[in-house]
Amino acid sequence: MASRMCRPALGWLACICLLIAGSACAGGVDSASEMPLPGPVCDKPAHSRMDAHTPEVQVADWSQPLPVASLNTACPEDAIAISADGNSLYFLFTVDLLDNLSPEQVIAAPNGTYRAARSEGPGDFSNPVFVNLGKGVDGSLDGELSFSPDGTQVYFHSLRPTNTGYRQDPAVEDFLDIYVAYLVDGVPGAGRNLGYPVNTVYPDGEQAIYPDGVTLYFSSPREGGLGGNDIWSSRWDGASWSEPVNLASPVNSVGNDLQPAFTADGNTMYFTSNRDAALGMAIYRAVWTGEGWGEAELVITGIVGEATLTGDGMWLYFVHVLTDEGGVFDADIWYARHLP
Repeated sequence: MASRMCRPALGWLACICLLIAGSACAGGVDSASEMPLPGPVCDKPAHSRMDAHTPEVQVADWSQPLPVASLNTACPEDAIAISADGNSLYFLFTVDLLDNLSPEQVIAAPNGTYRAARSEGPGDFSNPVFVNLGKGVDGSLDGELSFSPDGTQVYFHSLRPTNTGYRQDPAVEDFLDIYVAYLVDGVPGAGRNLGYPVNTVYPDGEQAIYPDGVTLYFSSPREGGLGGNDIWSSRWDGASWSEPVNLASPVNSVGNDLQPAFTADGNTMYFTSNRDAALGMAIYRAVWTGEGWGEAELVITGIVGEATLTGDGMWLYFVHVLTDEGGVFDADIWYARHLP
């Protein structure tokens, strides 16, 4: 969900709003951590506007995608993550595009992250319930969940008044930071800001923890990048996070490159990029060569992003942003099946 260069709000809608996000989950949030609130309610009427793009797969090993019709509404569904077993789909729900909401409206109910349970097929999810990641915080909007491989931690990004950028004098508008919460019996505790050097005055977020459990990949428009947002990595040594390293070309480009997600073996990274201006935001992938990430391969087009995969690699979920000549008007969840 967009930036002065590409401000990732809680997924990438703001990013898309100006031009116009996953990661595979290895664990999950237990129902005990979820608030007993009704599911998100969208009061907006059905769209009369026609979407100008349709998601299309560009490779032979994924099926043509379909919408998750059971969850999609006239309000945005964004910042998604699928659990490793494919039975829980996490998503950010907001009553309108974030750029259309005041700061007070952004953190007000029913906006927030929800978990929906798979009821039948891979495109059938129901009974979304609110996931509370803002414990001990007076006002926050949290999204883009990424679970550690051992299921003991959940990483997420958040808009909070205690974030790095917000605490500057004067405060900067883009104050997205990355947090981690420890899970006890599946219940997350209070989130802890990862601090510097991961979080800076720039909007740092849309992260994914690598399958080794200690390397964090994330998006940031900080200095030293190749374009707008770049993908960076930082490693936890048991005491602190290392200075982030830019992934450089061919993953990063002069455009915006963000929202990394990994297969369970760590050999393939999916990410979002608008490196091809004619295509706009699209999903790419790169394969680990043993020495670095290989060439970017185009996977899905149609103003899409925020890829997230099940642990067995059979299902890929992503966000499609609906646009017309008037701009962005919604975001929905889609999915595709891996083919032999």
